[in-house]
Amino acid sequence: MEYIIETRNVGEAHAGAKAPDDIVSIARKRGMGVFTIPVLPNKTSRIYILIWLFITCTKLWARVFLTVKNGDIVVWQHPAYGIRYANYFIPWIKKRKKITFVALIHDLESLREGIGSYDSKDQSRAKIADNSLLSKFDYVISHNKKMTAYLLEQGFESDKLINLGVFDYLDEGTPNLISRINDKSVIIAGNLSREKSAYIYDLKNLNVDLRLYGMFFEGDENDSAYKGTFRPDQLIEHLEGAFGLVWDGNSLEECAGNTGQYLKYNNPHKTSLYLAAQLPVIIWSQAALADFVEENGVGIVIDDLNHLEVTLAKVTDDQYTKMLDNIEKIGQVKLRPFSLWMLAPAQNLEDIYEEITRDMGSSGLRIETYKLVDDVFSV
Repeated sequence: MEYIIETRNVGEAHAGAKAPDDIVSIARKRGMGVFTIPVLPNKTSRIYILIWLFITCTKLWARVFLTVKNGDIVVWQHPAYGIRYANYFIPWIKKRKKITFVALIHDLESLREGIGSYDSKDQSRAKIADNSLLSKFDYVISHNKKMTAYLLEQGFESDKLINLGVFDYLDEGTPNLISRINDKSVIIAGNLSREKSAYIYDLKNLNVDLRLYGMFFEGDENDSAYKGTFRPDQLIEHLEGAFGLVWDGNSLEECAGNTGQYLKYNNPHKTSLYLAAQLPVIIWSQAALADFVEENGVGIVIDDLNHLEVTLAKVTDDQYTKMLDNIEKIGQVKLRPFSLWMLAPAQNLEDIYEEITRDMGSSGLRIETYKLVDDVFSV
């Protein structure tokens, strides 16, 4: 039997909730059991939160232990809150049952810490999550080759690491294909705050037709470029434009700052959103997914957004049509009534689950002994 641990993201209208929710939907379609971590309460009292975490996480891992049987697989979406409890209970369960634990990475906070500035408490938490906790898993599903290379540098074993490639994207809507014409318009979807995406407000000063979708827009609410906020599972049908831009940080010259430099390692979920919407992608040349975009001919790789207008002017109608054709080739509809955009050159979750199952059957379940953490609260 296979299980996945779910953190509830009910009602959240951003990509940070969309990716883990999609993975749970895929898991349910596959027939996997689901263990649910309730929503973290909106309380300011640290004592209240600590007590709530103790009760909730202890109950969760007790359920996991009492439910799973030898040979089962449990998938953890990383990171999730309660990391100290996971760090304690996973090796505790592994000593008592032959369970395969799999971590599917959404973010590596320790990596963002290394290219930005975090306070000491954040640093400690990130190191526990990404170094101590991840080492407890039998398999770790990394975003791409560059993130995998980083994990290898941190001492992870190569046979425990699996590249996801590109995230799948579930949506019930239909892409607005009528708007897929080479009119040089550029869509930016996601967190539009200056803190995360300050470059947007400089890009607006250039001669580029921008279409902005998302939360925390800090410009004039009557700005014609701003198209509003939509739920992630309804966004595809509202995206009207020619290209989707993947960029982060506070600079047009490069993806600067910790969020920008993080693109060198992670798979932004908006890349999957754009491809699911059949939008050619514009991406920073140093981003981890730049090779994927270039090799599969599904967009444009660019060094500096100051050159965006000139770069777009060079894209002919034939070249644009070819990009659309390439996007069509690498995607296929699965899991109706959803449109699951599974990118053929990359592994998808179904392939990965099957690979893990095959490994267990052919070579036997690999069990490693780990030293139990003496005290959850001392970590």
